[in-house]
Amino acid sequence: MRVFPHGNVVNFEASVREMTAPELERLITDVLAVRPPVLTGILDMKKEAVYLYGTAESFRADEENGVVIVTARTAEGETHRETYPFDDLIISHEMHFDVVEGEEGEAFRYPVYYVTFGAGEKEEITLFFAGRDRVSEPLHYVVEYWSQAGESGRDAQFHPGSCSIPLDFKACLNNE
Repeated sequence: MRVFPHGNVVNFEASVREMTAPELERLITDVLAVRPPVLTGILDMKKEAVYLYGTAESFRADEENGVVIVTARTAEGETHRETYPFDDLIISHEMHFDVVEGEEGEAFRYPVYYVTFGAGEKEEITLFFAGRDRVSEPLHYVVEYWSQAGESGRDAQFHPGSCSIPLDFKACLNNE
């Protein structure tokens, strides 16, 4: 079973943990069930573009068959399905920030979830999942969160069965 980093950011406090395909599938599936409707699409930071697929209906991370599949319902009511190679998955994130919206001006925690592909020389793209109705402009938060914390956890390396520390660990500490 392949293990990859999962960045967790809560109001700029970041941590990273191991993530597996079944855990990621369960996490995103729970988000879709508990917080509907959830928008999904991709961020392409090189092109500075956001592509909206629609309202997420399902998410599947199938390591055995080597695919990640997201299914969404477009604004026109059509089914939109995208498939990504599981081997290209490099990191996932969940980001939670306290935001203030509305006339009351009360803060509430708004989460966005990301799954990033782009192993090797392939161009990086990032799937996102964000609640549609909790904020006035969810895509604004998708982009802003990513720009603030999208690098979290990228320096972590996990190997099956254990966490790893780079061989030059002390040198890395001395350089910071």
